[in-house]
Amino acid sequence: MVRQSNSTLSTWLWVVVFAIAFAWVESAIVVYLRKIYFPGGFSFPLLVKWEGGKHVIDPLIHIEFGREIATIVMLIATGWVAGRNRFQRFCYFMLAFGIWDIFYYIWLYVMIGWPESLMTWDLLFYVPLPWVGPVITPVLIALTMVVAGTLIIYFDEKGCDIAWRWYDLAIELCFALLMIVAFCWDWQNILQIPGSPEHTGNPNPFAWWLYLPAFILSVAYLVYRLQQNIKKSRRG
Repeated sequence: MVRQSNSTLSTWLWVVVFAIAFAWVESAIVVYLRKIYFPGGFSFPLLVKWEGGKHVIDPLIHIEFGREIATIVMLIATGWVAGRNRFQRFCYFMLAFGIWDIFYYIWLYVMIGWPESLMTWDLLFYVPLPWVGPVITPVLIALTMVVAGTLIIYFDEKGCDIAWRWYDLAIELCFALLMIVAFCWDWQNILQIPGSPEHTGNPNPFAWWLYLPAFILSVAYLVYRLQQNIKKSRRG
């Protein structure tokens, strides 16, 4: 049992080390991309081109789409290799993703002194619409993923039968979808769609009214189901 615990801790640490190093690579790439495509740096409005009523997209953007997808695939692969079973694999993916996302901002601050604060606006993704929000919003999600993944791995190694049903996943995915909608809520303004003087490209107040309830309920449901599983296992 001690040997197994040491093995799990070693795996956990190596996943964290990988995620921290991978975050440096991601941060460096973003610095280069911002320098090339967004001369204004990390500030809004973004440099967006419209010609004849159509959004002009650089052909290289398809490579960027592929890079973003490849990033997720690499984090999934890390979880798959690290976990001893299907559930642990998903938890190690959450751990890797969360650490990677948090250190992405830490390394950017080390490199260029950005973000200035947790309330600084950031372009999170550009697929299929721009996702924007204060830095604290993805960091909260990342912290939750790190804590949740670590706790579930810990109790799974202790012998608790962590049963995660299809409806649990469906409920959490619904909350995640609501948070994504919050990030994309202002997409027309961010893309500066012609025809409206209100589409300045500068972020409007964030959709906290949508993000916060979805985030809080997702965490509450996760804690509730985890407690249920632990109590059931102890009674067994």
